[in-house]
Amino acid sequence: MLDFIYAHVTLIHIQVFLFSILAVMTGYVFAPTVQYKQIRFLMIYPLWIESKLEKWSPEQWNSLMLFLFLFCLNLFSLFIDLLSGLVPFLPLVFAVWSGINIGLITYRKLDGQFYYLSLINPVSVFELPAVFITFTAAIQYNLRTLGIHLTDLPQADARAYLELFLIIVLPLTLIAGVVETGLIKLIKRMENENEKEDDE
Repeated sequence: MLDFIYAHVTLIHIQVFLFSILAVMTGYVFAPTVQYKQIRFLMIYPLWIESKLEKWSPEQWNSLMLFLFLFCLNLFSLFIDLLSGLVPFLPLVFAVWSGINIGLITYRKLDGQFYYLSLINPVSVFELPAVFITFTAAIQYNLRTLGIHLTDLPQADARAYLELFLIIVLPLTLIAGVVETGLIKLIKRMENENEKEDDE
């Protein structure tokens, strides 16, 4: 089992992985500018997500429903990112766009405070590597189909990258969902206790 996992981890090309991080973080750095200048076409998806969260109030749901919602939403988004590898150059566009989406949601939620510091939190420790690995897989497959050769770039097929997604990305997303659910419930409980104290 460990050999099977290791074989798929070795599919990750370090240079492509670092490039994926750079692409996503470029979008994240650009996100405050998008918010400040109100570049509407780049804000459509994050604003849609924000409106749905406000309407559904998932923090009021029981822990299982909240976890399933967060897990399925994130996994679906990552799977779409993985599929972008089937279209020439689309993974790069999606990587930057993903960074913008993450940045906009974070920036608006925190009102711009502790924007970069917020990257260091228990959820991001698992969520961001899942994002980076997904785009690494998508870009590597894209390079292969385009006939672009890098030193030591694995000549893996689509099935191998799908297995990488299931073996590495899915568990990371699962753990991130559990941690995020726990944090949301903890914060909600603390808010309720503070409200009770204020009422007294």
